[in-house]
Amino acid sequence: MNFTKSKARVIMLRSFLIFLSSLFGLSTNAATSGTGDWVVPEKRLSAASGLSDSTRAVIESVGGGARLTKEYIGDDPRKEILELDRQIRLEDPVTQETLEGMFNVKIQIAELAGVGVYKVSPGKSNSSMDGRVFLHIHGGGFALRGGIASAFEGSAIASTSGIDVISVDYTLSTESPFPAALNELVVVYQELLKTLPAKLIAVGGSSAGGNLTLALVHKLKALGLPVPGALYVGTPNIDFLYAGDTIVTNEYVDNTIVSLKGFVNAFHEIYAGDNDLKNPLISPIYGDFSGFPPTYLVSGTRDLFLSDTVRAHRKLRDAGVVADLNVFEGVPHGAYLVPGSGEYNAALGDLKKFLQIHL
Repeated sequence: MNFTKSKARVIMLRSFLIFLSSLFGLSTNAATSGTGDWVVPEKRLSAASGLSDSTRAVIESVGGGARLTKEYIGDDPRKEILELDRQIRLEDPVTQETLEGMFNVKIQIAELAGVGVYKVSPGKSNSSMDGRVFLHIHGGGFALRGGIASAFEGSAIASTSGIDVISVDYTLSTESPFPAALNELVVVYQELLKTLPAKLIAVGGSSAGGNLTLALVHKLKALGLPVPGALYVGTPNIDFLYAGDTIVTNEYVDNTIVSLKGFVNAFHEIYAGDNDLKNPLISPIYGDFSGFPPTYLVSGTRDLFLSDTVRAHRKLRDAGVVADLNVFEGVPHGAYLVPGSGEYNAALGDLKKFLQIHL
């Protein structure tokens, strides 16, 4: 009986799809391979019309974004990643003075529990969340953007939310892979708990930072430690098995990271090593999300990791967690962080409101 009902639903759904196809002059058979797959015609892409002018200009300047895409990473991927990091530092140097001037913040180099951090304070006129702290975890595939560059997004958050930020300059995977960075985040968080209740601490970051944010909460739960008051999870790559739909559908559509081919996959291999890729501390999507704090998630319709973001949102909601999903039209991986753009103002402006409510 169940099989019959299921088969009937499939027939009805296919009839409905045929009806829709007829409305738009499409064929349900022309692009079908007969194996359950179908072929999608090659497309010529331009920046989405729905973008703000400043974000569109940045995306158009990137073009196809082939930098991170290579058909083959050599026998020593660590060496190639280190060279990539060196090139990025040369071409896009970040200094403390640059960040302080761009975001109107003050940055102090420090250590917490022996881990290097950058303490970022908003301008006095912009300090609106006194007594609360944002623990920021930077992105960069677990392998890039260490040093002062790790405080870029944290400086943006301090500036827009008026909150004190601690950006953790965690050990990059090229120096020490999993679980080095996660262990450092745990001890920094424990250090904060000595002077602050967990409900006054937010944790978050984008890309690898989004992964580490969710992994940190899984770890805190396992240790029996109180979880933060709120989370910020930007375009997280949280499934090293790559089960997400947009890993395929947005390949070469996302002109920031473009594809898993080349460096993106190498980042994950270096970070995870020989560990179980379904370990929730490596691929957080496979963990138990019950008891998680309110979470603010961000992605874009052209983001390779849009599905990871959507899946995380669904798991949080299914676990009864307050979760706010924000998806921006035409935005590839991380491009909501173009300073001063409409997407930046919206994403970080809404984050401020979210923190004010939940932190």
